[in-house]
Amino acid sequence: MLFINKEKVDEDVEKIREYTLSPEQLQESIARKEKEKKEIKEKSEGLTFKDVVAMTIAIIELILPYFLICIATMVAVFLFFWWMGMHRY
Repeated sequence: MLFINKEKVDEDVEKIREYTLSPEQLQESIARKEKEKKEIKEKSEGLTFKDVVAMTIAIIELILPYFLICIATMVAVFLFFWWMGMHRY
C-alpha cells in the first residue's frame, strides 16, 4: 500500500536531481546514461553460445516427450502386427 506509486516517486526524484545539476554535470549525466544504454543494447543484440544452448534445451524439453510417445506407438503397432503374422495358424 505504501509503495503503490514508488516508480513515479523515483522518477520525480531523478528529475529533481537533474534540475539541480550544473550544466557540466548534466552533460556528464546524459553522456553516462547514453553509454549505459549503448552497452545494454550491445549486450542484447547478439546471440551467445549460452543463448543457443538454452533454446536447444527448451526445445528438447518440449518436443522429446511427444517424440518418444510416437516412437513407442510405432514400435507397439509393429510388434502387434509382427505377433499377429507369426500366430496366424
